[in-house]
Amino acid sequence: MLVLANNITSRNGKINQTLRRLKASGWKADKASAAVFQNLARQCVEAGADVLDVNIQQHNYRPEAMAFAVRAIQEVTSRQLCLSSDNAEALAAGLKACKQPPIVNYVSIDAAKLAETLPLAAKYNAEVVLLLTDPTIPDDAQEMLRRAAALLGATNEKGIPNSRLFIDPGLFHITSDIGVRHFVNVIEFLRALPEAFDPPVRSVCWIGNISAGVPSRLRPALDSAALAMLSGVGLASASLDVLRRENRRMVRLVKILKNEAIYADRDIEL
Repeated sequence: MLVLANNITSRNGKINQTLRRLKASGWKADKASAAVFQNLARQCVEAGADVLDVNIQQHNYRPEAMAFAVRAIQEVTSRQLCLSSDNAEALAAGLKACKQPPIVNYVSIDAAKLAETLPLAAKYNAEVVLLLTDPTIPDDAQEMLRRAAALLGATNEKGIPNSRLFIDPGLFHITSDIGVRHFVNVIEFLRALPEAFDPPVRSVCWIGNISAGVPSRLRPALDSAALAMLSGVGLASASLDVLRRENRRMVRLVKILKNEAIYADRDIEL
């Protein structure tokens, strides 16, 4: 299982404050600001992250913010990056700053997303996450497959092959009826995905979405259960908080049970 760390985000208080300080200074780079991103990146790598998601959203979706974050992180690690931004200019700046092709999160069936993001991803040979739940939630697994086929066709037309694509069926708050029904459909969709497309395409889910709105003390249990269930039906990659102990342990257990890692007591005790 490919592990994407979603810790480097402008929702993080330190990251948010750093970006605001940089903006106020006219984006003058300094070692202290870079260190905020670099220390977090190192922690994520040590915790087992294969990919580092750089999520520049909210009030910080600026090209300068994304470019600064990418450059700072690449000074301390060669891990692949995943660039998450709703702003095309910010995404373009991040792609330009990347030393190796990143993952672009995300493209949806929405016409504006297709028109803005796909040409950028193709230009920089990036991998792409195709999200099935924007702008609306599919009614069932069959509708997910139809949307996936449409998105794959659009990306293939831009010269982006299936080998560089991830399908994200989307996850929603499990506290709502919609979230529960959709999770059941996601399970069915993931079971069908391996045989649906040739060449095959990988899957990815942002695991923490399922426990959003749940009391903090309960979120680890929900996220771990969801990760276990999704991996059991073929989930190829997961975006999660790798600094949370319960997530790290579940990832290790999943890899052991899939014969992707050798069993060791310490992997469960940590």
